[in-house]
Amino acid sequence: MPTKAELESRVEDLENDNRRLRRMVGQLELDAKDVTERIIHNARPHRSPRSVEAIKRAEAEWEMIVKEPDSRIDSYIRSREGSGWTWCDPYTYNGQYAWCGFFAAWCWTSVQFPIRKYIFPSCRRLYDNWVNSARHIEIDQMQPGDIVVVYTAKRSVQGDHITLCVEAPCDGSFKTIEGNAFGTSGDGTRAEGVVKNTRSLDQVAHVYRLLADDFDE
Repeated sequence: MPTKAELESRVEDLENDNRRLRRMVGQLELDAKDVTERIIHNARPHRSPRSVEAIKRAEAEWEMIVKEPDSRIDSYIRSREGSGWTWCDPYTYNGQYAWCGFFAAWCWTSVQFPIRKYIFPSCRRLYDNWVNSARHIEIDQMQPGDIVVVYTAKRSVQGDHITLCVEAPCDGSFKTIEGNAFGTSGDGTRAEGVVKNTRSLDQVAHVYRLLADDFDE
């Protein structure tokens, strides 16, 4: 039979082992928390101040409830905040111009005016000027603020309709604010104008992201 002193020594050893195990578990929990936080941080889309501002401008227009053929649309097309196409007739009727790119230019008003004037207004111009540049982003790298050209029934090589990504893709879809489209208007109704949509990644033709050189300093 173990003596009392031997039993007391064994109990003390077990208590010491128990304390060491608790410290190890505590450290493992801290390490796991740190790894989880780093994974979440790395997965979180980076939003530059400029992309945040572009999304804010898009949200503001959406909240104004711009429906076809609102006179507000004319600002996207002809004002210098948009594309500055001053030679065009004022926008007065639905379908007068395809203005999805003009709306994107309005949202990204901090971009140099010549880019907003000559490149933003059409899918073809975006494609011709940017598809072979560093602005062309893989679909799985899409972030809020990116200009996303989607396919319609035409499925043109350059894409058919210009949108602004406002939330990172999730479960095979992404959220947009866009002009010259059907979707949810600022009053919650389904309408044509400046709208919010949830689009499938299968609809994406091209994703473009502005470079630092594209902005006025």
